[in-house]
Amino acid sequence: MKKAVMIFLLCCLATVLFCLYSLPGPFIYKKPDPFLNLQTHHSVGEEPNTQGGTGHAALTPIHTTARVENASSDAVVEVMSTEGPTAGDGPTSSHRFLYLLQTEKCIPSNLRTNEALGNGNLDFDVLVLSFKHPCDDHALSHVQYISGASTTWTTGRNLLFETAMKWNTTYLYYIFMDDDVMLEDSEDRTVSPWRKFEAFLLSVEPAIAATDLQSQDLLGRLRRTHKAKGCARREDAAYIGTLWYDAIFNAFHAKAVKHLLPYISTFDQQTWWASQMGLIVRSEILFRGQIAFLTKIHPRSGQSRPYPRNLNFTPDMYRQFTSGLDAHFGPKCRTTCAQAMIDQWIAFGTNHGWDSVSLCLPPPPAHDPVEPCLYQCDLLK
Repeated sequence: MKKAVMIFLLCCLATVLFCLYSLPGPFIYKKPDPFLNLQTHHSVGEEPNTQGGTGHAALTPIHTTARVENASSDAVVEVMSTEGPTAGDGPTSSHRFLYLLQTEKCIPSNLRTNEALGNGNLDFDVLVLSFKHPCDDHALSHVQYISGASTTWTTGRNLLFETAMKWNTTYLYYIFMDDDVMLEDSEDRTVSPWRKFEAFLLSVEPAIAATDLQSQDLLGRLRRTHKAKGCARREDAAYIGTLWYDAIFNAFHAKAVKHLLPYISTFDQQTWWASQMGLIVRSEILFRGQIAFLTKIHPRSGQSRPYPRNLNFTPDMYRQFTSGLDAHFGPKCRTTCAQAMIDQWIAFGTNHGWDSVSLCLPPPPAHDPVEPCLYQCDLLK
């Protein structure tokens, strides 16, 4: 009798353990993350939801591929599809940030940490262009890969942009970065600078946000220029307005990126710096007064590959940079104001950039509408 009771109890215990093991997830309490205030899903064509939601959408890769031709670079890209009926539709996600970068094969170790881009439970997805070898490591489900051949830095970023624009999800911010970036916070090391940057984007919502590459001392030059021009600036401000920003780490609002990209690749054989110069010019004309330059968060670059570079931008280049901008003019755009800035760039080049009154405009107010020419004629000289 005792033996039968023991067998019965052991069977019951085994059944309970089996049921617990079969549950969809572990009973683990997770401390709420203050940065995980997510939006609900929105599709292409809908306005990005800035109010937030309560959950995450998992990204489950489906290993199908599609071929996409880029006429401007003769590059061929292989697209790793995720959720969706056809290849190239991309993830259906509730996340608000998409990081876009290009690297030789797989996302490098400096970006796979939880502090950076390694934690798939946070408010971002990642799109990587592998320009040498296709990545065969798909351990991070929130990281999607495309493989591109014969791309330059410029055409590679354009392929990332074009791929993201075809996805089912419209993110609030598209954050373009180089693969060797390591973010640092000069003031607070208790919070990830990556999460702090994302929190800044949500709290201010500028059209464009950029950071200072300390090795170039862009912030120092901006401050010296402000002082020389008599601009009203707080030296301890967390962010300032600018028209200059380095390409290493930039965030573009969904309502701005479609007016600024793709990058101009016409001059890649002469210099890869021309594409960023063109972006700076277009940014001032369309979004002057809406560009935030963070002063406390800094990207540190770990390597530099050889590429064509020079700063000899000719008037013909500036004409190309500004060509077709009128197609992006909204109701607040004034042709006379835009033409005045275009003429200044063509006539004086980078000298205009360092003499422009755009440098004295205040930093973007929080939650201003993101639309072209909001402050186009302000203080225009």
